[in-house]
Amino acid sequence: MKKQYIFVILIIILFYMLFLVINYKYREYKINSYIEEIQILNKDIKKSIDEIEGLIVYKSTFAYKNKLMKQEQGLKNKKEKVLYLTDEKEYEKYTNPNYEETYKKAHIENFDNTNDIELKTKTNFQKWIYFIFK
Repeated sequence: MKKQYIFVILIIILFYMLFLVINYKYREYKINSYIEEIQILNKDIKKSIDEIEGLIVYKSTFAYKNKLMKQEQGLKNKKEKVLYLTDEKEYEKYTNPNYEETYKKAHIENFDNTNDIELKTKTNFQKWIYFIFK
């Protein structure tokens, strides 16, 4: 009788170990399949990013801008020249390498000039009245 109980306990332990092995393998399969899906998704995303970067590079070229300007101005022949109209700030932005620094300095100086001593001593309500009506 004692041998029968031991046999039943060993069979239960065997089934439990089989359950653990199968459960582990199933989880491992799910994790690996999820990793493969993510790798495929990453490849697709990288491919689309490369395509978009190529498009951005193409659209930032002088030839593409020239083509658009010709279309806007109604020019069709190759020898016709495009006329670019910009304001001084845009021109400085592309020709002056220190444009951002000078712009920031000028902006800060203008901001400091508007904040005079009188505004610093006024209350918030008085400042609002000053800004709205003056």
